[in-house]
Amino acid sequence: MKAIYYFTTLISLFFLFGCFDKTNQNVHNEEASLPDQLKDKVAGLMVINSSINTKKQTTSVLYGNQKAIERITDNDSVMRTGEKFIRITWNQKPDPNWIGAVIPGKLISFETLELLSEKEPVLYQKIEGNPMQVKKDTLGNLKNIKFILHQKMAVLP
Repeated sequence: MKAIYYFTTLISLFFLFGCFDKTNQNVHNEEASLPDQLKDKVAGLMVINSSINTKKQTTSVLYGNQKAIERITDNDSVMRTGEKFIRITWNQKPDPNWIGAVIPGKLISFETLELLSEKEPVLYQKIEGNPMQVKKDTLGNLKNIKFILHQKMAVLP
């Protein structure tokens, strides 16, 4: 009888101390959220692909409009009028809920690439920093534009 009493007490203590209130935990990753002035720019766009750079410890997502997706699926290398791309890059940080997992952390950059008409040049803009500001230095822009234009659609099952 004593064994049953001790066993029941031990199990009850495990349940009592094993339960804790998760309501105080922040379930949203606020650090990776976009600033309000950038949220409208992504509205209506679809995810083309995502990438992880383990050397730089960054995560990126490339968005595009319907015209951009049509060109990519046609395997055309020439950018068409009306195409729009947005590439968002975050630092990686450890996931507090899963051991060994990483999630997006602080926002690093927000890049836009657009072709409004065939008579105008491609519009490329990179916003970075804290607070987010337009990068004035154009060194490396051509490399970034080529990288974005040569991306392929993610293959989904």
